[in-house]
Amino acid sequence: MPSCCYRKTKLIAIASIAIVLITGIGLYYFSQTSFASSSAIDGIQCNTMEHFALHIHTHLDIFINGKQFNVPSQIGIKPHERCLYWMHTHDDSGIIHIESPEKRDFTLGQFFDIWNEKFNNTQILNNTVNGNNALSVYVNGHKVTGMNYRDIKLHAHDEIAIVYGNPPANIPSKYDFPQGL
Repeated sequence: MPSCCYRKTKLIAIASIAIVLITGIGLYYFSQTSFASSSAIDGIQCNTMEHFALHIHTHLDIFINGKQFNVPSQIGIKPHERCLYWMHTHDDSGIIHIESPEKRDFTLGQFFDIWNEKFNNTQILNNTVNGNNALSVYVNGHKVTGMNYRDIKLHAHDEIAIVYGNPPANIPSKYDFPQGL
């Protein structure tokens, strides 16, 4: 074999090995970063993409002493970790997106757990029920009684209002979802 052909064959072999090594390192890095943050919260996983076996939207309003408290954007989304929980918010409109690979029930308590905020029948965020301030929850304008608020199931186009202390002038009974949601 002429020496020029031998050198080309050797360079091709070295380049092939380099490509295999770089690809292997890249796949290892991808598997570590995309799934490192995939720990489930209340059985709800954090994946690298949205799912559509169940795709619904619910709206959440929170009122603290009559004033609207904005539900933050990016709850359940960790962009630097390529992590998207099946329940999340994109903006601060109060719309909760549920995009799951399986059809099942999701609850208000699970949403607060993903948000990493306190919520139960006696507390919302850092506000605790006391002699002067009560906590109530309304679904589609109807007051919820006799159950654990955390167990309230989220359905398509529900309007949920959590009210702590003095209520607002009007309890919302519906939300006008943007077309397509």
